[in-house]
Amino acid sequence: MNNRNLILRLFEINAVQFGEFQLRTGIMSPFYLDFRKIVSYPSLMRAVCAKLSHLLEDIAFDYLCGVPYAALSFATGVAITHDAPLVVKRKDRKEHGTKKLVEGDFTPGATCVVVEDIVTSGTSILETIEALENEGLVVQHAIAIVDRKQGGTDILARMGYTVHTLFTIQEIFDVLLQAGKIDRAAYESSLNFVKEHVSADLPLKKNQPRKPLTYAQRMEVSRHPVSKRLLQIAQDKQSNLILSADVDTAAELLHIANLTGPYICMLKTHADILPDFTSDTIDQLKKLAQEHNFLLFEDRKFADIGNTVQKQFTAGLFNLPHWADVLTVHVIAGASSIVALKETGLMEDKGLVIIAQMSTADTLTDENYIQKATKIGEANKDLVIGFVAQQPMSTDAGLLQFTPGVHLASKGDDKGQTYNSPRNALLQRGADFIIVGRGIYQNPNPQQAAILYKEAGWQAYLQKTAE
Repeated sequence: MNNRNLILRLFEINAVQFGEFQLRTGIMSPFYLDFRKIVSYPSLMRAVCAKLSHLLEDIAFDYLCGVPYAALSFATGVAITHDAPLVVKRKDRKEHGTKKLVEGDFTPGATCVVVEDIVTSGTSILETIEALENEGLVVQHAIAIVDRKQGGTDILARMGYTVHTLFTIQEIFDVLLQAGKIDRAAYESSLNFVKEHVSADLPLKKNQPRKPLTYAQRMEVSRHPVSKRLLQIAQDKQSNLILSADVDTAAELLHIANLTGPYICMLKTHADILPDFTSDTIDQLKKLAQEHNFLLFEDRKFADIGNTVQKQFTAGLFNLPHWADVLTVHVIAGASSIVALKETGLMEDKGLVIIAQMSTADTLTDENYIQKATKIGEANKDLVIGFVAQQPMSTDAGLLQFTPGVHLASKGDDKGQTYNSPRNALLQRGADFIIVGRGIYQNPNPQQAAILYKEAGWQAYLQKTAE
């Protein structure tokens, strides 16, 4: 089967579709590739694996490894076709059995070719390469069915990895247009989408931390006005301290906000735990924020379907659009929560922070969730200013990292909370801003405690950006 017939067959089984499709990042795409369908057609599966096997003819290698999960079946088919041994990379390391991330009988120092179905940003291939290299395998090449021409192959090439593909996405579009399967409008819109969504950034390896930038440098690359405001405040006040004021009454909140206001860059609130929260509380919070130059950060943690999230934001008792500069959101419901907030038309002067990780010992935010949350954030930078996380999420210097669970004295509590020092949060965990709660508001002298955390956080920042 030649490439033209193969492309037409992929179109026939709806492995290539045109219309309106929401990607997992929340972006609407005029086309969609669903190569998982191929496994349901044995003759087509054989043809695809045979063609992938031909890509290996001039490559010397010892093992093959598929990118989990979609490419595992193709890697298996190519291994059988080529009579080549296979190793399997798990999506996540299991906590039982062998606890291995890479399974199979292999020898460190041997060479391995990665098998993928679709290359977009190159991140999935890089994650697989990293796991293989950590096991001592040598990777120089990857093979795939299609290159979407959105930067992935170029990025990987700059990192020293060569990607060989059967065809590019434009070749698919060209064949389908010439065969009369799509019209000129679908062809043009699909090509334009590809050209407008090209990634130029190198993916972040876990052992390759992003080069630290100063707050002034971050302001230059930040697109969101709230990010710029926060970074300017941090620089002006020499403070990366966010106070998580989880107190019991609005009166306590206003009191501690006034005491610590000169030393913080942002005040994080939970309006729904305050029985005496009123419109007067809002007015006084706004007055204190203006007087002491800090932002108001409502830790709302939106996590519902879009319609409900819109109502939670625009209605209810807390009048969030009137005062909150920054709000948090879980993306357990996908990007739809963010899209719904955007559709309210009330987010222009507000920033969203995605909860990518929690600081509890038994958090369920695993690596798979973290990766998806990061992609959603990167795809919605007109609204998202960063992540609540315990490690760097993105190579994009315009997205900020807010690290909670910071305490100078304690290691944890009896409710699963674990703590880091300000120094550890900034130097080891990649934080841009530290979130401190009980270490300040439970201190007999919260004002003095805020000063200590401010100074500790700022000294760690200076050390971090001097390296």
